[in-house]
Amino acid sequence: MVLKAIWSAKWYLFVGFISYLVFLTLTAPLEYVWPKVQPHLGALPVKIDQVQGTLWQGQARVGLPNLGKVTGQWDIQLTALFSGQILAAVNIKGDELKFNGLVSGSFEQLQIDQGEAFLSSRYLQPVLRQGRSSLTGDFELSQFSGTFLLKDQQILAAAGRLLFSGGDVSFPLDGKNVSAKLPILVGTIQKPDNNVELIITNTDGEDIGNGYIQPDGWAGIGIRRRFLDILGLQWPANVAAEKIIFEASQKLL
Repeated sequence: MVLKAIWSAKWYLFVGFISYLVFLTLTAPLEYVWPKVQPHLGALPVKIDQVQGTLWQGQARVGLPNLGKVTGQWDIQLTALFSGQILAAVNIKGDELKFNGLVSGSFEQLQIDQGEAFLSSRYLQPVLRQGRSSLTGDFELSQFSGTFLLKDQQILAAAGRLLFSGGDVSFPLDGKNVSAKLPILVGTIQKPDNNVELIITNTDGEDIGNGYIQPDGWAGIGIRRRFLDILGLQWPANVAAEKIIFEASQKLL
């Protein structure tokens, strides 16, 4: 009985020691910890600076490809740690962009739930310029969820709703560049097979076009002739409203 009591005491001491180490790790000031950890991480896909707070609750300035510098804030959910998971409420803000949602995962996989985001159309200009087109307006993402493989840069699952505010658009038509004003558009994000798909409709539910992201990182968009009908423009050839009349693509991942 005495040996059993001693062993039980040692076990509680061990659990208490591990809990203390976890507490120190979560609450240690990142301004002190990050400069010591960063050299051992190797080449990172993003540039991180201005780290503040703690691993539990903190913020950092991050340079993202194609998006510039953003400020990210996080709040790790302590209850998830008890079940062996890492789950954090994340908020990201940048120049005409923002995101907030629940993020979980590991060094290999990232999961996003309850995602909400805002993005200016100016970030799409590199893709649109390939088709000699331009666009103004804003995008709002809601009810988004997705699973991503970080090492392979692949999207395993995606679902959500995308709303475009409407704005000015210009694109080539029959050898000439035409301009018009886009109405509010609605996008449904889904992944029925290998590609992530974006089904684009107007507020009446009419199919305008579709976008996609392939497993190899190429993304693109196709616009149907019905799009011209909505804008009050004429297509020179007599084709069905469902016919794709404009396409553009860009390597994203």
